[in-house]
Amino acid sequence: MSPMQGPMSPMQGPMNETGEAGLDPLRTALRRVVDPCSIATGVPIDLLDMGLVKDLRLEAGIARVELMVTSPLCTQIGLITGQIKDVLAGVDGVDAVEVTVDARAEWWPDMMAASARQRLRAVAALPVVPFPAVAGKGRR
Repeated sequence: MSPMQGPMSPMQGPMNETGEAGLDPLRTALRRVVDPCSIATGVPIDLLDMGLVKDLRLEAGIARVELMVTSPLCTQIGLITGQIKDVLAGVDGVDAVEVTVDARAEWWPDMMAASARQRLRAVAALPVVPFPAVAGKGRR
């Protein structure tokens, strides 16, 4: 996969897909980490379906996760990163886990998986916000 070219769905990326099959156990584990704010809506949504995982890599036994948050004022990021470390530490082949947060990255509801948006819309109206165009980068 080429370098990141703007936001993509959780299943397409924006994860670095080098060694795609090797990332499947990491993705499976990350599905057990739910965005705490989604729990408050009554519709728990995991980090991948929320579109919060910006990058995922496994290099020499080190699982590296880069996250974005739904708000730069997120008070739950410590809880989220702790849960990520816990679930990924239990994956075979993972010796260490590094989690970083890109607090400057902008998250938009349309970055969520379509199925997650549908589940959320069933209980609450989601604003329809057009995704801002990034100069020189098209959306896939």
